[in-house]
Amino acid sequence: MNGADASAPLLRLTDVRKTLPGDRLLLDVGELAVHAGRCLLLTGPNGVGKTTLLKILSGLEPPDRARVDFRGASLPWPAARHRFRRDVIYLHQQAYLFDRSVMDNVTYGLRGLGLSRAQTTRRAEQALEWGGLAHLAGRNARELSGGEKQRVALTRALVLTPQVLLLDEPFSGLDEESRDRTGFLIQRLKTERVGVVVTSHELLPLTGIADEHLELRAGRLVPPVKTLSRPGAGLRAHESGVHGAVTYLTAKVSDETG
Repeated sequence: MNGADASAPLLRLTDVRKTLPGDRLLLDVGELAVHAGRCLLLTGPNGVGKTTLLKILSGLEPPDRARVDFRGASLPWPAARHRFRRDVIYLHQQAYLFDRSVMDNVTYGLRGLGLSRAQTTRRAEQALEWGGLAHLAGRNARELSGGEKQRVALTRALVLTPQVLLLDEPFSGLDEESRDRTGFLIQRLKTERVGVVVTSHELLPLTGIADEHLELRAGRLVPPVKTLSRPGAGLRAHESGVHGAVTYLTAKVSDETG
């Protein structure tokens, strides 16, 4: 990290301001910090600006103003936006998957990286094992269940080796088993040293996963009114790697390019 303190945030935004037409203030955030290998939970009512904040973090939407520190370097917004698009991935609440096989969806983002066909296939196969999806590689992604689609989206993100992953309501519409599987993959992303930010109206699936919880209220990040109950209670289940009949393999996606 360019000699920076290892405990320092991977990504920090300060003095973030965003207004809507009519000069209506949406965001006035003093600081938002994302640490490698940690999960930040953002909550708040609908329409408060959580998705907009994630899109600013990913470079998809410009703020009116913001100061950015990324991996120990202070960056102007245009440069930060370029870095975000390379190192930060935003996943929408409804995962968009191509009308192709699961394997084709996972390899899509690798095609512009200059990898050989063998390298692309190897990385995709590793990622599919990581996500417990190897048995679905040949299935059309749009024919999968909601939980399976969410896992494909997470796997497609992982294969690109992001520094930061932003998840917008990843548990929405999922049954209990699918929530457990998604939560397990988020926990595994943390072990891969990915910084994770999650927005969610559902707190229980993140028990034992979220390391920090902030609420967006009136444009500012504040301590939450309702916090996660029984801290750590869910961690052992996620660590087991077994949910029902599914066993997740201990695959690690290589970032080799040679």
